[in-house]
Amino acid sequence: MKTLPAESHASVSSMRDLPVRRFRSSNPTTGRDHRRSAVSPRGFEAIPGYEPPPRKVKTGARLRNIRELTYASSPKERLQIGSSDIDSQQVAVPDTTVFPWRASAALRITVPGKTELFNGTGWFIGPYTLITAAHAVYPREFGAHVGWATSIDVIPGLNGDSNPPPFGVFRSTSFFCPTGWQTGGDTTLDYAAILLDQSVGNQVGTLGYATYSDQDILQSVANLTGYPVEPPSSNPSFGTQWYGAGAVSHVDDTFIYYNLETLPGESGSAVYRNVGDQSFVMAIHEAEVGDSDRGLRIIEPVYENLQQWASMRP
Repeated sequence: MKTLPAESHASVSSMRDLPVRRFRSSNPTTGRDHRRSAVSPRGFEAIPGYEPPPRKVKTGARLRNIRELTYASSPKERLQIGSSDIDSQQVAVPDTTVFPWRASAALRITVPGKTELFNGTGWFIGPYTLITAAHAVYPREFGAHVGWATSIDVIPGLNGDSNPPPFGVFRSTSFFCPTGWQTGGDTTLDYAAILLDQSVGNQVGTLGYATYSDQDILQSVANLTGYPVEPPSSNPSFGTQWYGAGAVSHVDDTFIYYNLETLPGESGSAVYRNVGDQSFVMAIHEAEVGDSDRGLRIIEPVYENLQQWASMRP
């Protein structure tokens, strides 16, 4: 696999000085794909028999959650990392070769000074570009490594580590995130892009994204699909994509809150709403906060960075 040089790491200004409080529903960027799985009239993905799966069984994860490096190591313990003893509301995706499942990817992250691999989730926004959390590409470990990951293997539509990746494995060393995350770990800027040297997004499809008003968000179903470090059930096993959906509980100027019982390893996932058969991302999943989960809301400055990243070429 050809990799891009490490020198191509770059940053993008967060543009936080723009007016962002006048939220409105605008600028929908439609995802592209010709073959999509069914959507229920209520806005959920119509997975046959979808219901909360059995109680999570602790099996011993093979990978580490990339979020641990940034959030578990901080003396402030700002965000929760997740529990292995919760009742998950998620269900395994049966066929990851159709849209929107194949537009999400497992991330296997190599970090300087670490011997183990770390796990995260990303989603395609352009032919060469994925979006994920900033702490996946630029971990901030208290008292240890603060800086870029060494490399990230992107595995679109992975359906279990024991199965061949349906679309291949693509290695990147080219990452982007806001300068405010790099310099100070600002959690309101915890989002990033991964650039590939092949147009994989044209093959697997890309998710749409948009800015939305508070009212539209509160009336939406929050959908999320990702790759947990430790699956909610021992069967299927590691490397399986899991899906959950539910109502938005509340929203503020920066974050969207929902209760999907998300799992470690799913940070960076798309939090999206379905409008007919179109999927539009409204937030980038970040972490658990108290009894709910939260995602970084796509407000206008975030949207502008996403647009810039989506159009990048190697």
